[in-house]
Amino acid sequence: MGEEKNGVQNSTPNGEMAPQEDSKMPLTEGVEPNVEIVKAGAGDAKIDIPTEEFKGLTKHELMQYANDPFWVRLRILLMFLFWAGWVVMLVLAVFIIVKAPRCEPPPTISWLQENPLIEVDISTKGQPEDAVSLMKSLGISSFYMPNLISPHDYNMLNPDYSAEQVLDMLQALSVDSLKAVTDFVPNPVQSYHTWAKNDSYSDAFMGDSLTLDYSSNFTETELEAVFRHWKSEFNVTGFLVPAEELEKYDYLRNLTAKLNQELEPDEIVIGESAMDISKQLDDLITPGSFKAFVQEVVDSVDWIYYKYKPESEAHQTASPKLMPAVTMSLMLLPGTPILQIPSGQLTDNVTISIVQQCVKLRHKDAIKFGDTQFANTTDNVIAFTRTLKGTPGYAMAINLGLEDDVVDFTKLDHVPEVGTLDYILPGTAEIENKPALNAVPISSHGGVVIQFVAVYE
Repeated sequence: MGEEKNGVQNSTPNGEMAPQEDSKMPLTEGVEPNVEIVKAGAGDAKIDIPTEEFKGLTKHELMQYANDPFWVRLRILLMFLFWAGWVVMLVLAVFIIVKAPRCEPPPTISWLQENPLIEVDISTKGQPEDAVSLMKSLGISSFYMPNLISPHDYNMLNPDYSAEQVLDMLQALSVDSLKAVTDFVPNPVQSYHTWAKNDSYSDAFMGDSLTLDYSSNFTETELEAVFRHWKSEFNVTGFLVPAEELEKYDYLRNLTAKLNQELEPDEIVIGESAMDISKQLDDLITPGSFKAFVQEVVDSVDWIYYKYKPESEAHQTASPKLMPAVTMSLMLLPGTPILQIPSGQLTDNVTISIVQQCVKLRHKDAIKFGDTQFANTTDNVIAFTRTLKGTPGYAMAINLGLEDDVVDFTKLDHVPEVGTLDYILPGTAEIENKPALNAVPISSHGGVVIQFVAVYE
């Protein structure tokens, strides 16, 4: 008994107590209290006992709460609320996507509109390889052969050409993945035309005449077959409608729109409208004449295909110094130039340089799709901008006069104060690399292209 009172039982000291159950031990067990004895003055001792820290629940207590019906129901409720909220957010996201107004599709143009064309003259003695070499050097991927379709039979080659020469040329150009373009079917037809001699084609004509009825569904269907035949037989996939034909026949625009829609999967394109502008270029010496023509063309509802000879010796009144500026402006305005090169080769290195540079610029979105605004200038200066939201804009100016001039572009919409010089015509007086757009100097017979960050609010 005495031993038990002194804290010893069965020779075991009281300090070694029996182990406790794990489930009843606090989760903070094992943390020793920090007791510090501090000597005070006058021989006194002070014991500093720290405040007892918070101790969590024991494992046994936690298990009791885990199985408590209240906490079980609470956990189930929270899990239900989480998944319900997730489903609601998913439904809302789908609803917003479905009901939100759709963005407008990006603008597009056909391959026939995008790049300039080279007119290939079959009658020249040049070899097909020369035409291929010229087009590759200029970066042009489409060529134009006028009037390939026979006036006797829309499915046959024009007998005015040598079939062997035409086929050799088409073969050589097609091998290099160059696209062939010719003119729309001739109208009206002659009495010896295969359609005129076949009564089953009577619905293709207007009354008793030999003029095609462009409003007829029968005509549309037959012309679709004709153009598909030209692709499969001759690999010709572009057809140009003359501008005068559009003015003469009211339903022709509707027909070409329908044909383009039907033939688009076959990459066959009907282009409108093609015009020869030699007369306008012969009148370049008249101040303001070319400027008025350019503004009229830009205001047109049609996409114009300009047929002209880019080298000055082909025009009676055009100065050799004027044609480079004219070529640059036509290449960068809405429309597609058709470069007529009778010799089959360009001899003017300046013209070659301009075409090469402008072909690259025509791939820019602002040049392909952008709006065109003309600056207020003198009659001999043509200055305009091409802008499209979200893309760099371009300011272009040419001077056809004998005196130097200055152009202010900042009066036009979306034009900032400063731009970056992109291209300058050979022979043009040098300007700053970062020109102020309110005073761009243009020397006589010169031209510049300036890129800028278009400002949209």
